[in-house]
Amino acid sequence: MVRLSVVLAFLSAFCLDQARCQTSFSQPDPVLTGYITRSVSISDFDVNGYGIISSSQTEHRKGSLQLSKDGGEVYFGEQVAVYGKIDHKRHKVEARKIIFLEPEPRTLSGVAVIDRIIKPANGNDLLLRADGYVMKIGSGTTVSYASPLAALSDVKANSWITYHGTLNPDDVLVTDTISFQINKVSDRESKLLKKTTYDPAAVPAAKQRTASKYLIGWNPRETPPYKDQAMQERISRIGASLIPPYQRQLPAGDPTKIAFQFQVVDRPNSHEAFVFPSGIILIPHQVVERLQNDSQVAAVLAYNMAIALEKQEYRMQPAHTSMSVADIATAAGGAFVPGLSLASLAMYPKSKSMETDLFNQSGRVSLGLLHDAGYDIQQAPVAWWILASKRSKSLSETSVPPRAINLYQAIGLVWKSCPETAVGIKTSTTTSSTN
Repeated sequence: MVRLSVVLAFLSAFCLDQARCQTSFSQPDPVLTGYITRSVSISDFDVNGYGIISSSQTEHRKGSLQLSKDGGEVYFGEQVAVYGKIDHKRHKVEARKIIFLEPEPRTLSGVAVIDRIIKPANGNDLLLRADGYVMKIGSGTTVSYASPLAALSDVKANSWITYHGTLNPDDVLVTDTISFQINKVSDRESKLLKKTTYDPAAVPAAKQRTASKYLIGWNPRETPPYKDQAMQERISRIGASLIPPYQRQLPAGDPTKIAFQFQVVDRPNSHEAFVFPSGIILIPHQVVERLQNDSQVAAVLAYNMAIALEKQEYRMQPAHTSMSVADIATAAGGAFVPGLSLASLAMYPKSKSMETDLFNQSGRVSLGLLHDAGYDIQQAPVAWWILASKRSKSLSETSVPPRAINLYQAIGLVWKSCPETAVGIKTSTTTSSTN
């Protein structure tokens, strides 16, 4: 005989499942969650390349606030969840409800070079740009210095920082601790720079043997230049325009001055450029030909320039060895700030996690280079999206690649409203759903 308690338990579980099912049907998951890739107004924008169709019945919300359907601002890179009916063939979503996801304050830390002083030191206050963020140093910040730096007034672009702070909704990273040291080149880094310095335009044709290419892989130093003078002149012009002012102003004999060179090469099936620590950047003509405008080409060059400016290959070298944290800090020499370097390096127990952080750093820093040179930063994620797609498909048929996602996030979090960084940003209403 079946016990009453068993029957009641069964009925209870059945009712609970039914309730869950009813909830799931009444509140289904969003059909599309992503970033605004084209923005005009609250009733005219794209998410991940999909056009969002609103009607008089569409509900627009931000947190607990219901938004007006008659207008209002949306910003490029804003994260959105869309509920409704998705049409993959037309790349459209008939929206029943649109939720604009509010960014929460983020606690961040890292190691980076200062590429711009936005507001010079005034007492305990300083506003600078580093690691792709606008950073505020104020009376609540614990500040330390490595000689010869001794005060905020001594801090200039080209100095290194180790920082910790909170990125607020106003797009400014408010630091609670920060340490400064001058940029310098250790003997170990100097050897790496000499090893990777050469004339990319003088490499003879077909220098790398076919057998070597198949057995060892592509050797960038043995890649000859691509013979297209007009394209080479265009790449040299765009590349030169991206060199940050602080680097231009360094004297020729300064070891921290990077002698950037930009060379077009032939590398079939390549989807990106290659950079040496010395500042030599090789960009395949196949990449240039796929991109649609100078801002997109500049985005690829700026990303690789950021790798060199942030000394990323040099910083990564110890992570691939069995050295202890203390040994890494010692070997890094000028690349890390004394005192805080051990804590920073301890964040990277595996080289992969460090690679991911540096990967994202390059994207954030590249936006500042693009902005300062007058290019459209909104074209940066589109460039990497194009390079990840197949020629026969539109962007909305291609998943947004990680590099583009990182850039959409950075634009949405850092560049949407901060006047110190947003000055001069060009507004782009060009759809990114076609290629």
